[in-house]
Amino acid sequence: MRLEPIENPKSLFIRIAYWFSKRQFGKVMSPLKVIYARKPELLSFAMKIAKFEEKQNSLPPELRLLIKVATATQNGCTFCQDIALAHAVKGKIGTEKFMALITKDEAKMQIFSEKEQIVLAVLEEYNEQRKVSDETFAELRKHFDENQIIEILALNAFEHFYNAMTIPLEIESDGLEKLAKKN
Repeated sequence: MRLEPIENPKSLFIRIAYWFSKRQFGKVMSPLKVIYARKPELLSFAMKIAKFEEKQNSLPPELRLLIKVATATQNGCTFCQDIALAHAVKGKIGTEKFMALITKDEAKMQIFSEKEQIVLAVLEEYNEQRKVSDETFAELRKHFDENQIIEILALNAFEHFYNAMTIPLEIESDGLEKLAKKN
C-alpha cells in the first residue's frame, strides 16, 4: 500500500465502520483504513452506492456480482475481486463463474447464460474501447429493459469508481473470500 493504514481513526463514524467491517468480514478492510479513515465523507458516498446495489436494483444478486467481478478483473483490482467473491460466498451464490472470469478460463465461458454473456460483452467493449457498438447494445436491449440497462451501466461505473481509488493506492486483496469460507 502506498499510504499507511490508520489503525485508530479519530472519527467515531469510522470507528463504527471498522467495527461493522470486522463483524461482517472478520477484519477491518484495507480501504477503510487507507481511504475512508482519511476522508469519512467518501464512506457516506460509498454507503449510498452500496444501498443502490443491494436495495434499489432489480438485477439478480449473481448478475450484480458478475458485473463487479468482470469490471474489477478488467481493471486489475484484486481487492474488488476479493470482496465480490466474499459477498458471493456469504450469499451462497457460488464462485465458479466469477473464478472463470478472474482466471480468464475460456473453456469455462459456456457456463454463462446468454444474458450474462451479453452483459460481459458490453462491459468488455466499454472497458476496452470506452464505447459500445450499436450491435452489442441492440443485443443488450433484447434481454433487459431500459431500467435494467441503466442499472448494469451504473454498477459498472461504480466499480470503476472503487477501482480508481484502490489500484493507484496499491490496495490488494484482504483475503475476505477465504475468511467468508471459514465462517
